[in-house]
Amino acid sequence: MDTSGQLAAHFFREHSGRMVASLARVYGMEHLDAILDAVQDTFETALTHWRYHGPPHHPRAWLSRVARNKLINALKHASRHHHVGDTEALLHDVSTTDPDPWPADEANTDGQLQLLVACCHPALGERDRIIITLHILCGFGIPELANALQMKTEAVKKAVQRSKALLRQKTPNLRQLNLADAARQSPTVCTILYLVFNEGYKATRNAKGIDFDLCYEALRLAKLLHTAAPAEAEVDALLVLMFFGVARFPARLVAYGDWIPLEDQNRSLWDQQLIAEGFRYLDQAQHSGYAGNYYLEALIASHHCAAPDFEATDWKAIHHLYQLLENLEPASTLIRLNRLIAKSYAIGPLPVITELETIAVDGTPGIAFLLAATKAHVYQRAGNTTRARAAYEEALSLAQNPLDSQLIRKRMEAI
Repeated sequence: MDTSGQLAAHFFREHSGRMVASLARVYGMEHLDAILDAVQDTFETALTHWRYHGPPHHPRAWLSRVARNKLINALKHASRHHHVGDTEALLHDVSTTDPDPWPADEANTDGQLQLLVACCHPALGERDRIIITLHILCGFGIPELANALQMKTEAVKKAVQRSKALLRQKTPNLRQLNLADAARQSPTVCTILYLVFNEGYKATRNAKGIDFDLCYEALRLAKLLHTAAPAEAEVDALLVLMFFGVARFPARLVAYGDWIPLEDQNRSLWDQQLIAEGFRYLDQAQHSGYAGNYYLEALIASHHCAAPDFEATDWKAIHHLYQLLENLEPASTLIRLNRLIAKSYAIGPLPVITELETIAVDGTPGIAFLLAATKAHVYQRAGNTTRARAAYEEALSLAQNPLDSQLIRKRMEAI
């Protein structure tokens, strides 16, 4: 069985951000477009080369070397055709003073965090900072960005182009950035890592449903951010969410790939060591007095992790926490849907149907799918099979992930 394509995809997700960071540190953010093209082209080369010649003994080093060579060739080409004197000087400096910057760069664990800080440039709005960071550092494509941020694809494309242009002009030397800079930007960095983890936890375009590389990379960067900002309770709370989420991975999918809903998961498969680590960070966050979004979500996740089974879940407490969360983000349809799901388990499905019917969506596929699926599940539990089936059919037409489609079909068959 040829697994070279899977291996290349794995390395792209895990290492593309590191490669972009390393190249940008050496050659400068003013060459950002050329760097991104070189990294993308490298993985396309890997897909072909590894398929016919097999993976190299050291894939990461191979990718790094090829990306660097491709970038140097591109910069030399640009220098010859456009007479870019600064580029020629740069290439000469790199070739004479640091002929092989990769070993040191790849061993530098805070390289990606420096790139995170660079992408949090004050000239960018918060939304643009998030978009460009996910695009540059995490390899998010336009569809994944649109899904993660619940935006239209055209708006995302324009934001990417606008942000890249600004970073090329105004970003300082990455080597001058450090962990203290990351600590000052920790709220925005937390938002970025939260979105990265969520996209991996329920991947838009990954047929396996979970992008493990993306989740573990977000967790790794969050732990690195914690070293830069150890007193930030927001970072602690984010780590709680990630550890609790990763701990439940073994029970979320069956061997052949179908989703397993929370009520059907085998909780003996949950990783208790990771759950204990999550509670350790939760204890740190609780002592700080912080009560923001991540903390409330962490408390919700803690109720699920502490319950011995689905029936023992404290749904009234979870519903209350979602009410507090909704007070912080009243415009979030996703939070409102989660609150209504919790309410349906706390007091029964019938009282939430009226409110569900009043929710309107803006046409964003992800939210429209969740609304239809939520209505269907609540109707089904309330015994209204006609409305449940109609809502399931709507959800099926809106599903973006094949695993979502499979789950909807199974629930329709169960009616």
